[in-house]
Amino acid sequence: MFGMPINRYGDASVFEASKELSTPSVNANEVLIKVKSSSVNPIDLMKREGYGKTIFEKQRKKLFPWILGSDVSGIVKSVGSKITKFKEGDEVWGSTSDPKCGTYCEYNVFNQNEIDFKPENLSFNEAASLPYVALTTWSALIRWAALRPQDLESKKVFVQAGSGGVGTFAIQLLKYWGAQVATTCSQQNHRLVKELGAEVAIDYRQEEFKNLLQDYDVVFDCVGDFGGSESVNNCLSILKDETTSHYISLNHAFLRTIDEKGLLLGLPSAIKLRHQTKKDAKPINLHWSVYRPSNSGLRELGRMVKAEIIKPVIDSVYSLENIKEAHEKVSTSHAKGKVVIEVNTE
Repeated sequence: MFGMPINRYGDASVFEASKELSTPSVNANEVLIKVKSSSVNPIDLMKREGYGKTIFEKQRKKLFPWILGSDVSGIVKSVGSKITKFKEGDEVWGSTSDPKCGTYCEYNVFNQNEIDFKPENLSFNEAASLPYVALTTWSALIRWAALRPQDLESKKVFVQAGSGGVGTFAIQLLKYWGAQVATTCSQQNHRLVKELGAEVAIDYRQEEFKNLLQDYDVVFDCVGDFGGSESVNNCLSILKDETTSHYISLNHAFLRTIDEKGLLLGLPSAIKLRHQTKKDAKPINLHWSVYRPSNSGLRELGRMVKAEIIKPVIDSVYSLENIKEAHEKVSTSHAKGKVVIEVNTE
C-alpha cells in the first residue's frame, strides 16, 4: 500500500513516499480501515522530531519506517473475530494513541475502542479534523482536572492560543458548558474565536493578557512551557488564589524529562518534578495533561456534532503526497483551526 512514513527523526523533509508498505493484518479486537482523511496535530510534528521516543520506541515493534498521524476518518474494510459493532462498509472516525497505527497511509488497523461511527453531517475531511483535538480537551478537563460540565457553568475560563486546532474546539465546548471564555490569538482571528463562543479576545502581539484578566477559575493552556516559564507564571497569575482554581497545561516537561534521562531514571524524575510543580502552584490545582483515548468522549463528540453544537474549523487541505507542506504549515503556528490530509479521494 501507499504511505508517507519517516525513516529517521528530523524536519518535514524526512517524509518519504512508499508504495511498498504492507497492509496490516487484523487482530481479534481490531478494525481495518481504508483511510479517507487524516490531519496534522502538533504532537505529530513533535513525534517526527523524536519527542517521546523513549516511550514510543518501546511500543513499536519496528522503529522505521514509522507511519505517523493520529486522526482518522474512513471506511471499514474488515473486522476482527471479536468485533460485533462494525462491519465492512461502515463510515467511521476516531483517533489513535497507538504509535503502530499511524494514519498517513492508505490502510491501517485500529482498536475498536478508538473509533466510532462518523456523523453523517460531516464529510471525511471535516470528520478527520476533530477527534484528536476533542479528546485532548476531554482528557485535560475531565480525566486530569476532574472537572464536569456543571463545574464550569458560569466560570471564567482562559484558553491560551484559541485559534489553533485544540483552541477552536475547546472554546466551543466550554461555551456549550456555560463557561465565560477569554482567549488569545492574532487580531485577524478575533472574529473567528468570538463566533465560536469567546467573550474576550486578546491580541497577544499587542497586549499582555496578564494585565487584562483577573480572578479566573480555569486556565486551559495550549502553549504550556513552550512559551517559557514566564508564560506559565502569567497564566497562574490571573487565577484566583483558591483551591477551586485549575491550571491545565498541554505542553510540559514530563515526557521530555524521560527522553533526557532514559526510562529508568527519567520516569521517577518526571513524577518528582510534576509533584514539585503541583506543590509550588498551591492552592491552585496544577495539571499536566497527557492524551488518553476515550470512547465515551468520542460518542459525546458525535452527539454534539450531529446537533451542530460543535463545528469543524479547517484551515487548509493537503493531499497525502504533500504531507511535508502540511507539516510545515502547522509548524508556523499560524494555522486557523486544523490542517487536514486527504488520503484516499476515490
